[in-house]
Amino acid sequence: MQHRNDYLNDGHVDGFVTYLAGVLSGRIRIDFPVAFPRNRLPQHYETQCRGTVEKEASGSVYVIEAPTLEALFGYYWWDYRFYEGNRKEVDRVRACVQAAIVEEDSSNGVERAYAACFEVMDWGFGRGTRANESNMRWATELGSSLIQVLRNGRDALSSDAPDVSVFSRNPDSSTRWPRMNSGWTKYYSFALPAHVIYDSRVGAALCYLVRRYLESLEAHCRVASVPESLAFRWAPGQGDRNTRDPSYGPYRFARLSGGPSGSREWARVNIHANWILSAAIAQAAATWCAGPEGFRRVEGALFMLGYDLSRAANAKARSNTEPLNLSFEW
Repeated sequence: MQHRNDYLNDGHVDGFVTYLAGVLSGRIRIDFPVAFPRNRLPQHYETQCRGTVEKEASGSVYVIEAPTLEALFGYYWWDYRFYEGNRKEVDRVRACVQAAIVEEDSSNGVERAYAACFEVMDWGFGRGTRANESNMRWATELGSSLIQVLRNGRDALSSDAPDVSVFSRNPDSSTRWPRMNSGWTKYYSFALPAHVIYDSRVGAALCYLVRRYLESLEAHCRVASVPESLAFRWAPGQGDRNTRDPSYGPYRFARLSGGPSGSREWARVNIHANWILSAAIAQAAATWCAGPEGFRRVEGALFMLGYDLSRAANAKARSNTEPLNLSFEW
């Protein structure tokens, strides 16, 4: 992979960072419509969040339209709780992971590391789910290698010159390699600063914003397809109701996948997302995503943006100032 500075100096990336900073500051509106199943919302959600009730084949839904990403963050919910309710549980799991890292060289380091991984998967997927059991089975099979494998993953993901090949299966069968998927991105998010949880929703949101950016360019700057440097990936949600494929017209995005090659690619897009989000947040200087919690608030907003893109096909970005004229030489 490129060095962080080289990547952020890429013309396409630099342009997208500027665009995303405008979205974060509210200067560029998203006017994003989305429908949530009413039977999964937190108590009092409909009285606190303005929207309308509609009937669909799958049941009753609550439809909201967020003019800005900051407003969409205000609609955050997950697991029947608002952002602050979930934050307490997130802080607990993060503290568990951080404590386990401190104890890695102790006599019970492996036990603590395994327990921390279990807390992450239990929080992210629920107990007894297939994803939880699959990830924990893999962690169990690592045995005493678990700590070193997690360290290798953390080192690669936090480097300014990352070697994502560590996420590939090593030809030496005795050497274990770290994994990256919707579960292990959660672990690394708790283990590292400014590491976004790159799951199907955040992936879909980033792809969608890249598409909106490319569509916003002046005609003489427009590109015929998604540049490789902005080729984020998405994954479908559980069930058939939610649409998370952000592809539209000439701008097509590939899906995330499992296995050694998929793990390496997942790590790549996760790292690029971390770099872009950090740069855009700094450039935006927006109050709602400033300070120690700012990165997580943006993560939460993207989590909501990628929930369901089915109503967003005709949404067009509007600026509160003059239209963007991002004229870059590629």
